[in-house]
Amino acid sequence: MTAVNMQALLDELQHMTEAVLSNLLNLGEEEFEQFADQRQRIVEQMQSYQPSLTENDKQKIRDILSNDSIILQRMHVLKDEAGQWMEKRGAIRIQQHAYQQAYSVDSLFIDHRK
Repeated sequence: MTAVNMQALLDELQHMTEAVLSNLLNLGEEEFEQFADQRQRIVEQMQSYQPSLTENDKQKIRDILSNDSIILQRMHVLKDEAGQWMEKRGAIRIQQHAYQQAYSVDSLFIDHRK
Protein backbone atom coordinates (compact mmCIF):
# COMPACT_ATOMS: atom_id res chain seq x y z
CA MET A 1 0.00 0.00 0.00
CA THR A 2 2.80 2.44 0.78
CA ALA A 3 4.50 1.81 -2.55
CA VAL A 4 1.31 2.76 -4.38
CA ASN A 5 0.98 5.99 -2.38
CA MET A 6 4.63 6.85 -2.93
CA GLN A 7 4.30 6.24 -6.68
CA ALA A 8 1.20 8.45 -6.81
CA LEU A 9 3.05 11.26 -5.05
CA LEU A 10 6.07 10.90 -7.33
CA ASP A 11 3.85 10.86 -10.41
CA GLU A 12 2.05 13.99 -9.24
CA LEU A 13 5.35 15.72 -8.55
CA GLN A 14 6.72 14.73 -11.94
CA HIS A 15 3.54 15.87 -13.72
CA MET A 16 3.64 19.25 -11.95
CA THR A 17 7.31 19.75 -12.81
CA GLU A 18 6.75 18.87 -16.47
CA ALA A 19 3.77 21.25 -16.64
CA VAL A 20 5.88 24.09 -15.23
CA LEU A 21 8.74 23.33 -17.62
CA SER A 22 6.47 23.24 -20.66
CA ASN A 23 5.00 26.65 -19.80
CA LEU A 24 8.09 28.17 -18.18
CA LEU A 25 8.23 31.47 -20.07
CA ASN A 26 4.52 32.21 -19.62
CA LEU A 27 4.30 31.63 -15.87
CA GLY A 28 4.12 34.56 -13.51
CA GLU A 29 5.14 34.98 -9.92
CA GLU A 30 1.82 33.71 -8.56
CA GLU A 31 2.00 30.48 -10.58
CA PHE A 32 5.54 29.84 -9.35
CA GLU A 33 4.38 30.45 -5.79
CA GLN A 34 1.52 27.97 -6.21
CA PHE A 35 3.92 25.44 -7.70
CA ALA A 36 6.30 25.82 -4.76
CA ASP A 37 3.46 25.46 -2.25
CA GLN A 38 2.08 22.33 -3.95
CA ARG A 39 5.52 20.85 -4.24
CA GLN A 40 6.19 21.48 -0.55
CA ARG A 41 2.91 19.77 0.35
CA ILE A 42 3.87 16.70 -1.70
CA VAL A 43 7.38 16.55 -0.24
CA GLU A 44 5.93 16.68 3.29
CA GLN A 45 3.63 13.78 2.44
CA MET A 46 6.58 11.82 1.04
CA GLN A 47 8.55 12.17 4.29
CA SER A 48 6.65 9.31 5.93
CA TYR A 49 7.62 6.96 3.06
CA GLN A 50 11.33 7.84 3.15
CA PRO A 51 12.51 4.61 4.86
CA SER A 52 10.78 2.47 2.23
CA LEU A 53 12.16 4.24 -0.87
CA THR A 54 13.34 1.93 -3.59
CA GLU A 55 16.25 2.65 -5.91
CA ASN A 56 13.76 3.39 -8.71
CA ASP A 57 12.03 5.95 -6.47
CA LYS A 58 15.34 7.60 -5.68
CA GLN A 59 16.23 7.78 -9.38
CA LYS A 60 12.86 9.31 -10.20
CA ILE A 61 13.43 11.94 -7.48
CA ARG A 62 16.88 12.71 -8.91
CA ASP A 63 15.35 13.11 -12.37
CA ILE A 64 12.73 15.52 -11.04
CA LEU A 65 15.35 17.49 -9.12
CA SER A 66 17.54 17.77 -12.21
CA ASN A 67 15.00 20.27 -13.59
CA ASP A 68 15.27 22.55 -10.56
CA SER A 69 18.11 24.64 -11.98
CA ILE A 70 16.05 25.59 -15.05
CA ILE A 71 13.05 26.54 -12.92
CA LEU A 72 15.24 28.48 -10.47
CA GLN A 73 16.86 30.42 -13.31
CA ARG A 74 13.46 31.57 -14.53
CA MET A 75 12.41 32.50 -11.00
CA HIS A 76 15.59 34.58 -10.59
CA VAL A 77 14.88 36.38 -13.87
CA LEU A 78 11.39 37.29 -12.62
CA LYS A 79 12.85 38.43 -9.30
CA ASP A 80 15.41 40.63 -11.06
CA GLU A 81 12.73 42.14 -13.31
CA ALA A 82 10.59 42.94 -10.28
CA GLY A 83 13.57 44.53 -8.53
CA GLN A 84 14.36 46.68 -11.55
CA TRP A 85 10.73 47.74 -11.78
CA MET A 86 10.75 48.71 -8.09
CA GLU A 87 13.92 50.79 -8.53
CA LYS A 88 12.48 52.52 -11.58
CA ARG A 89 9.22 53.18 -9.76
CA GLY A 90 11.13 54.69 -6.83
CA ALA A 91 13.08 57.02 -9.13
CA ILE A 92 9.87 58.14 -10.83
CA ARG A 93 8.26 58.77 -7.46
CA ILE A 94 11.20 60.95 -6.36
CA GLN A 95 11.02 62.97 -9.58
CA GLN A 96 7.27 63.44 -9.29
CA HIS A 97 7.58 64.43 -5.66
CA ALA A 98 9.75 67.43 -6.59
CA TYR A 99 6.99 68.77 -8.85
CA GLN A 100 4.13 68.03 -6.50
CA GLN A 101 5.35 70.07 -3.53
CA ALA A 102 2.85 72.51 -2.13
CA TYR A 103 4.27 76.00 -2.66
CA SER A 104 2.86 79.29 -1.57
CA VAL A 105 0.95 81.27 -4.17
CA ASP A 106 3.47 84.06 -4.61
CA SER A 107 6.55 81.83 -4.92
CA LEU A 108 8.43 80.77 -8.04
CA PHE A 109 9.71 77.37 -9.09
CA ILE A 110 12.53 77.34 -11.62
CA ASP A 111 13.49 74.05 -13.25
CA HIS A 112 17.02 74.06 -14.65
CA ARG A 113 17.57 71.47 -17.34
CA LYS A 114 20.89 69.72 -17.49
